[in-house]
Amino acid sequence: MRTLLFQGYLWGYILSKANKSFTINRLNKAGLNKDKLKLMDKIILKCTKNLIKISGAELTVTGTENIPLDEPVLYVSNHQGNMDIPILYSTAPQTMAFVAKKEMEKIPMLGYWMKERGCVFINRENARSSLKAINQAIVGLKAGNSIAVFPEGTRSKGPEMGDFKPGSLRIAIKSGVKVIPVTLKDSYKLIGKKGKCTPAKVHVHYAEPIDSRNFKDTNELASAVLTQIKKHL
Repeated sequence: MRTLLFQGYLWGYILSKANKSFTINRLNKAGLNKDKLKLMDKIILKCTKNLIKISGAELTVTGTENIPLDEPVLYVSNHQGNMDIPILYSTAPQTMAFVAKKEMEKIPMLGYWMKERGCVFINRENARSSLKAINQAIVGLKAGNSIAVFPEGTRSKGPEMGDFKPGSLRIAIKSGVKVIPVTLKDSYKLIGKKGKCTPAKVHVHYAEPIDSRNFKDTNELASAVLTQIKKHL
């Protein structure tokens, strides 16, 4: 029952906001990007917070005081499950766009909303596509918009982390923004392999910022970030 309610709410909510695309397009034409993002964040936050409630997640969030509110940052998180994006979006004190896999862009309506919110889509099998996505993320950060990335590239679906790819940390070094390491613990328990929702306690920790300007090598920055993420797993 919980699973049906979750899926029903998600797609019902997305469909109910289809008419907002006209407002979004109008704001785009008028060059009112900040107004567009403010509108979208209000709509998306309502959805993600309700999805968390419906999923049965009991969140413990620590470290939000570490996040600077007057500058864009790059959130770098481990990736355990399908609820990671809603959890990050709902718990961080400043909203963000995401670096997401290319397949998500093709999902009807959801792909449109993600693209308009500033999300960057990446095909990790294509080096040119990956470079383009990194450059798009850098442009977004320099425009003042925070971005989140999952260097594992895919969900681990368990407590152990997958291969932590350092390439995505080039976004921070090239843009000069601070990195916020994020640890998501037990989020994989919320939605199983068959899409079944199961209530679970999830811990989210935002570590202290790491200044990317102190690093010239992505591997060194990735190692520093990974150390902070693992500390709270």
